[in-house]
Amino acid sequence: MSNPTFRSGPITFSVSSDVKKFRLVKVAEEGVSHAADSGPVFGAVTENGFAPAESEGNSLVHAGPNSVAVHIGPATVPLEVSGTASEIKQGAAVYAAADGKVAASGSVVVGVAARNGSGSTVKTTLLTPIAQ
Repeated sequence: MSNPTFRSGPITFSVSSDVKKFRLVKVAEEGVSHAADSGPVFGAVTENGFAPAESEGNSLVHAGPNSVAVHIGPATVPLEVSGTASEIKQGAAVYAAADGKVAASGSVVVGVAARNGSGSTVKTTLLTPIAQ
């Protein structure tokens, strides 16, 4: 019998296209990018990540991180809401929206609101990754 490779906590992935913090992401062979409202959804990021850029020779400029920690269920993380965050109430289902954001309605459930939405985010307890 072998032990699980990942048991809890985030998993680090390369970034294939820029991602913003508090967004849902999908995972592909090249890395992570924002998830669509129709899925698939692997998890959520809480930091910005940047796709590798071509560097000029003899340049001392450093870009942002090219890898990010992706949180998966049962982690609770803030997620950016498409629309009005206060419409999502504690205990309500949270759905995937366009560009990695979440919404009060939709077709792909990604978690449950752990607190009422406020400002532009809602603290969400994530569900298991959703593949397609």
